Amino acid sequence: MLISTILLTNHIANVLCQSTFKKYDSKETLISDAEEIIGDFDLFMREKDVIPPFIPSAEIATSYALIYWDEAKKSVVLPYWDELYPEQKELFIAWRDDSAEEFFISMFNWFFIPHELGHFILLRDPEYNLTPFESERAANEFAIAFLNSNKENQEKLLFIEKSLHEVLKILPEIDFQNITEEEYFNLNYSKLAGNPNAYGYFQFKFILDILQNQDTINIVDYFN
Repeated sequence: MLISTILLTNHIANVLCQSTFKKYDSKETLISDAEEIIGDFDLFMREKDVIPPFIPSAEIATSYALIYWDEAKKSVVLPYWDELYPEQKELFIAWRDDSAEEFFISMFNWFFIPHELGHFILLRDPEYNLTPFESERAANEFAIAFLNSNKENQEKLLFIEKSLHEVLKILPEIDFQNITEEEYFNLNYSKLAGNPNAYGYFQFKFILDILQNQDTINIVDYFN
């Protein structure tokens, strides 16, 4: 009986210690996972009768942008934790000291991949004329609609939602100078890109708001 109790206790402890997002021991594994997401996203869009002209690639590179869509290379360029600049790691530690690397992976090695693919899809539209605010919000809607299409992602999305609640509590407040958040974002988009805390405030609020209002998402509307 004692042995059974010890084994059960150890099992519970192991489950509680498990991370929602695995850490990457190699860039090859990260690229492989990213390419799987890209392939699934392609199928997701085709099921909605939106036919991407090609399947993007994935590559790893360190930059202050962290993750972005490279139109010339037709690729999602994403970061790798072990190669981040010291100030970038310090930022994630400041945001989520207890789970800095896992939070980084959840956002920049997972969630923002379909986000960037949303930008890729929207740029194919000859009538594309979204403002920066609309474009970033749309990309997050694409990401959440896609990730929600697989029930296995619910735990990961819950991890992100809980994490963003905590991060937004500590981000510095922004003076919107008597204009709306949307107007401020559009007017200062280039400047915000160089301020991780300020840009994070907007991007994380976009995501959290959409996660909490998922029933309103209809990405097909962007093509009507």
